[in-house]
Amino acid sequence: MPELLSELAITELPADEASELVGRLVGQAVATRTDADEFATVRELARLGPDLDYPGGVIGDAYYASEWLDCECHADSPERDAAVALEATLRTSNPLDIDPGLLSAVTATVV
Repeated sequence: MPELLSELAITELPADEASELVGRLVGQAVATRTDADEFATVRELARLGPDLDYPGGVIGDAYYASEWLDCECHADSPERDAAVALEATLRTSNPLDIDPGLLSAVTATVV
């Protein structure tokens, strides 16, 4: 995440705010893809969790939610409902005013 924030010219930001920003960026990128997995944003953010020592905030929420996505036994569970809500929120949250080239580059790297 520090590399991405550097690319966005954001040098210092509290961890929760940085997590929120990256979540919005990934959600916005996923929303532009018609072929994206139903939980592409949650899956992409969850991958950041281990490298960031399992942070809180949106990345932590995504990491927790990702545990329930592929288990049929949780198809109608509150955990699955929370993952659906998190994905929807991240894809439709307040869009960032971002350079189209950067958004395109991020879009090309998400699931």
